[in-house]
Amino acid sequence: MPVLMVVHAHPDDESSQTGGTLARYAAEGYRTVLVTCTDGRHGDAIGLDPALVPARRSGELDLAAEALGVGDVVKLGYPDSGLPGDAADVAADSFSRRPMAPMVQQLVRLIRMFAPDVLVTYPPNGLSGHPDHIRTHDIVIAAHGNIAANAEPGRAPKLYYIAISATSMRTMQTRARAVFGGEAWLPPDEMAVDDAVISARIDVTPFWADKLRALGAHASQPDAQALLQMFAAADDSSAPVERVEEYVRVYPAPAASDVLEVTLFDPSS
Repeated sequence: MPVLMVVHAHPDDESSQTGGTLARYAAEGYRTVLVTCTDGRHGDAIGLDPALVPARRSGELDLAAEALGVGDVVKLGYPDSGLPGDAADVAADSFSRRPMAPMVQQLVRLIRMFAPDVLVTYPPNGLSGHPDHIRTHDIVIAAHGNIAANAEPGRAPKLYYIAISATSMRTMQTRARAVFGGEAWLPPDEMAVDDAVISARIDVTPFWADKLRALGAHASQPDAQALLQMFAAADDSSAPVERVEEYVRVYPAPAASDVLEVTLFDPSS
């Protein structure tokens, strides 16, 4: 059974960024593994005692994973670092400030245990610049490098970064303005990459409802609910909505002659 392993920083990242992909491959009979690095304790759970946030978000993650059909959920449970800001305000034991080596070895063990054919995580900037996303990237890259250095040729997992093309970003910004008004926060252009950099565009249309259910499971998180509202509004509009999730392949590095992929797996798998 081919295996997809997706490594995220916080509960709800799996739904917003890779929910359709996870649901698609789970439905097609692939084994899907979700690794979530932090407990999400600094998530903006309005009206909830901060001490109860990690347990609440863990439960929401379970509901989201069920909606996406994820086969294996691994919660590493490191303390969330909070939003980017003054580094002095980040606790010394938070995920983004802990020593790398033990966490890399932990992920190496997980990769060896689940033996993924495809590994997915954030690009070097964490997509959003969040320190936990960047640390997740750093750990995955180090662990994958360890695996690749000790694997037979061609046996290390394919590695992809989550991505948003410039075209998709403009569409998202337009939808956000239409739903929330001109003063709404918009994802910055810096989160996007040039369309030509995209290696894979995964059609998740049949699994869009699963992605929305997973987002809805993260009921304590205003960001997830705002995204859900934006997607729902787009579904109600008369304009056609393209439902894809985009990735950049980094291992093995794509050749100039490679065509745009429509699956993360080799066609024979």
